[in-house]
This record gives sequence, C-alpha cells and structure tokens, in this order.
Amino acid sequence: MLHLGDDVHPAHRGFAEAINADFVSCVRHASSPHHPLAFAEEFWNGTRISDYDLFVTEGARPLYAGLINKFVHGTKLVYLCAEHRLYEILEGEVEIQSLYTALKSIIGTYGTPAVKTIFRRGIDGVMAVSDLMAGYVREIVGPSTPIRVAHPFIKNEFYDDLEPIEYSPDSNVVTTVARPARYKGIDLLIDAWESVRETHPDAELQIIGDGHPSTYDSVPGVSVRGYVEDLATAYAESGLYIQPSRIDAFPVASLEAMCAGIPTLVTSGTGTKSVVSDIEDQLVADMNPSAIADRISWFLDQDPGKRSTLSEEFYAVGRTFDPQTRKRFFATEFENLVADI
Repeated sequence: MLHLGDDVHPAHRGFAEAINADFVSCVRHASSPHHPLAFAEEFWNGTRISDYDLFVTEGARPLYAGLINKFVHGTKLVYLCAEHRLYEILEGEVEIQSLYTALKSIIGTYGTPAVKTIFRRGIDGVMAVSDLMAGYVREIVGPSTPIRVAHPFIKNEFYDDLEPIEYSPDSNVVTTVARPARYKGIDLLIDAWESVRETHPDAELQIIGDGHPSTYDSVPGVSVRGYVEDLATAYAESGLYIQPSRIDAFPVASLEAMCAGIPTLVTSGTGTKSVVSDIEDQLVADMNPSAIADRISWFLDQDPGKRSTLSEEFYAVGRTFDPQTRKRFFATEFENLVADI
C-alpha cells in the first residue's frame, strides 16, 4: 500500500493487512505534504520503487507517485478512493490555504480533461469506501475501469466501548463530531440551528472536536466541547447524531454513533447515506441549512416510541461494522477487483 508520511488511517491499515500488503511511504522526510521537498520525494520514489507488481494508493495524493511508477515500471495501480480531495478539485470546491491548494484549484478549473485522461490510462481499478465515492470516481476513470465498494470499520477499542450505552429516547441533545474543516459542514449546522430552536427551544447541540470557532458557543443552545476523551459518554447523552458534511467519503464517526444505537442524520453528500436511507430516508438531508434544520426538526417531533425503534435499527446495523467482518469483505472484493483487471 502506497501512502503519505508515516501514518495510515486505521481502517486502511486493516484493509492492507487483510490482503497481506506491504506499507510503502512515498514521502517520509518533508516537514509537510505541502512542502516542495514532499513533491520532489514523491516523484523520485515513484521512479525508483520497482519491487511490486501492484500498488494500492491510500487516497489521492499518493496517486502522483503511483502513476509515475506505473508509467515507468508498468506496475498495476489500484486507487483506494476513501476521501474527498479529487471531488473538491473537479467540482471547483478547493479551500485555498496554501500554494499547493491554489494549484489544485487551478487544475480543477482548467485541467480537468487532462486529469481524466491521465487517470483513465493510469488507474487499473478502484476500491471505493462508499457508493457515493464510487459514483464520482466513475466519472473520472471512465466506464471500463472496474470499481468495487467495501466500507470501513470501527476500531476495536471504540467498538467495544460503545456496546453498553443505553439510549435515552427523550433526549433533545443533538451531537456532531468533526474537525474544523469546511467539508465537514459545521457552519451549515450552525446556520440551521436558529430555525431548529424556533420550533424546539429546548434542543441542544454539542460540537465535539478541537479547533472550532469560539463564536459558535454564543449561538443559543450550542456548546463547543472540544476534544472529548470518553466519546461513549457523549453519545449516551444524545438523542440524535448528525453528520452535516458537504462531502464525506464514509465518516467513521457516524458509524460509531450508529453502533451506540444513536439515530443518525446525514447529508446527501455523506457516504453513509446509503446505510441511513435503508433505515429511514427522512434522516438524509440536502446540503443546505434549511434542509438540515427541517430534518432535525422532523426527528425531534417523533415520539419516544419511534425514536426507540430507530435506535434499535441503527444499533443492529452499526454492530455490523466490526473490524473482522469488514476486513474479510474488503479482501474478497479486492480479489474480485484484481480478477477484473
């Protein structure tokens, strides 16, 4: 598995272990992936790594090295489509924070045909973590490139901790867990909250995660809790979990909420919408404050009996995202993908 830096996402590490893949970092020495040294190292490593017949790239960034390796050495290339970065480039939604992100924005605006041509020639197959990701990457790699879908899992320690939670069907606490990134859509949720409070003045929103603006705390009914050591306790206080993302491949935080038996609301730009809609399609909202407020209010209007039923259904589905089950499924689908290449 070709990855960036020293860290690999826990679910992706599990996927790699399930197929007995080695871990190969395409960048190890640069202080930041945006540093010019990082790009130089990626290109250099892409030309010199020649010990493998097939690479799986963890996300979009290692694709640079992977594509170079393919064109130099003829290595087969599988793209693990597990994040939103290519989507943002092609949709022109890059948040410009550095020279690197500015370059990505320019590529999205003017270079999309070239990007698609390169990827269609270079990517032999795709493992996508959700139907949402498979749908958008299909537009990039074209109709003939095989794509398989395998969902991530909840880490063992979280999976076990979430088992004993007792759901409170009378709770009007809404919880979200997210980093302070635009794609996570917390600003959309904040903009929606005033409308929610107009019809449900006792509703409370707790935002978990470091780095969110302190101004959110001044919104009536909103508390920014920052980093929380015991996430299970925070879920136990919740009547509803919400993932208000603009685009999110398959956020594990929403899986954790389901695994705890917390009814979960997501946007149409969230990969776990395929799981949520199978339980209750009223808990999938369009990606705007009005729609998000409407769906939250719909849930808060439900009686404890309906909420308890939803809790049981989400719990049953959430418990299927254990590591062993999902790693076995990934290995099977990966074998099928390789057979199709």
